Amino acid sequence: MTFRRPRQPPTRKAGFTLIEVMVVMVVMVVVTVAVAAGVGNIRGASVQAEAGKVAIAVRYLYNLTSLSGRNHRLVFDLDTGAYWGEEQTSADPCESFLLPGEGADDGAPAAEGDKRASFQASPSKLLSKYTLDKGVRFSGVMTSHQTTLSTTGQAYIYFFPNGTTENALVYVEGDPDDVMSVEVKALLGTARLIKGKEPTDGFGRSEEER
Repeated sequence: MTFRRPRQPPTRKAGFTLIEVMVVMVVMVVVTVAVAAGVGNIRGASVQAEAGKVAIAVRYLYNLTSLSGRNHRLVFDLDTGAYWGEEQTSADPCESFLLPGEGADDGAPAAEGDKRASFQASPSKLLSKYTLDKGVRFSGVMTSHQTTLSTTGQAYIYFFPNGTTENALVYVEGDPDDVMSVEVKALLGTARLIKGKEPTDGFGRSEEER
């Protein structure tokens, strides 16, 4: 009796069918879209989180100034995306309520004999230099003592021992369409987060006022 070897099914050639290729492409598109959306959400969340930290620094400086009896200021370096707190070096009460242009330090070097208030880095660790997350920057700062919006260099928000600060706006930006405004209220020392760029109308001084 003879035995026949079972017939082997035809061997499948290596490679992908057209349907498999299409399925892989669809999956890749879905994953790419999901990742892109996720990155956008992360960046948006980062902008809001960084703006929130600025608001916390504002409130902390407001309280610290009232307790210490010395002027303080929040310094923004718009070129590096960093900010930190500084305190007045002098306890002279005559300098306690002065804005730049009224005798207080406006960031320019003081001439010899100039009695304008000077500032130094705050000893508080909570006010040490902090740099915004990568991809987030300060796109502008406007305060009561300015005439135009600051977009480069350094800008300052001043805090006074009588329980007031300056009206101010700080723009924290990721993408051009992803901006948070930190609005500082002078009489309350509070900072409100606003989506988008809040108009600066009414914040700065005119040249005549200076």
